[in-house]
Amino acid sequence: MSTARSKSEPAVSTSSIAPTLRHTDIVRQTVQVFAAVESPWVWEARPDVWLLVACLAGGYWWSMTRLRIAFNAPPSPRSQVVRYGLGVAVLWLAVDWPMDRIGDDFLFSAHVVQFLMITLIASPLLLTGVPGWLQSEIIRPVQPLVGVLTRAPVALALFQMVIVGTHLPFVVELYASNSVVHFGLHALWLLSALVFWMPILGSEPVARPLRPPLKVAYLIGATVVPTVPASFLTWAETAFYTPYATAPRVWGLSPVEDLQLAGALMKLGGGTILWGYILWVFASWASSERSPRRADLR
Repeated sequence: MSTARSKSEPAVSTSSIAPTLRHTDIVRQTVQVFAAVESPWVWEARPDVWLLVACLAGGYWWSMTRLRIAFNAPPSPRSQVVRYGLGVAVLWLAVDWPMDRIGDDFLFSAHVVQFLMITLIASPLLLTGVPGWLQSEIIRPVQPLVGVLTRAPVALALFQMVIVGTHLPFVVELYASNSVVHFGLHALWLLSALVFWMPILGSEPVARPLRPPLKVAYLIGATVVPTVPASFLTWAETAFYTPYATAPRVWGLSPVEDLQLAGALMKLGGGTILWGYILWVFASWASSERSPRRADLR
């Protein structure tokens, strides 16, 4: 019976199965290829970053409550506290996933965005968010050194050296391959930027701020040196940063296009931020000049 039934059943054509098998193999291979390619959107835990943010926020809260009372210091205005909070938030966005992941392993242009966020946005917010009495206590152990570093010519030269030095090819290769160097460069960016902003946003007794005309000249000087590496990147024809040249491609950018975008961001983005501060200094200067004249007219 079974033999007869099997003979009567129609044979299945192998030609009809072959296309299905080929389609399945293509799908499987495609999935394997995509799985093998690294993605910047795979979430990564950064407990070291979370600990840093917690220390910055917790230390500030303790200083504004317990320590302030011990030093009999006046309470800080809400705007100052908000500036500090925004500074911590920008710093957190710059050094945590996904920005740090993209800037470390995929795009040099994202690395430049991190640099701009830390040095030109987070640093001035943090500096102006800390009251003068607390700044004095923080730097007390190194007060003589800070006094030298925050002199305008020294602070400007130091910051320019950090910009150029930390973007040399061998430094970038160390940054991308060594976690200690990676952390050290972020710390160097932050500390050198805090020193850089002292002559503009600092106050006595920590730093002697410049007069408005000198602040303008200082900030214009800060826009000059970054144009050198920025122009070099913008007109690059070869990808000379090996870790980023061999990294998986993101958003269709080639290694050279990534460098050119990084140069444009450094020149236009950084320049726009600095010229925004220059306009702010001009506006503050003009406002302060008008106030005495109004008082005299009264």
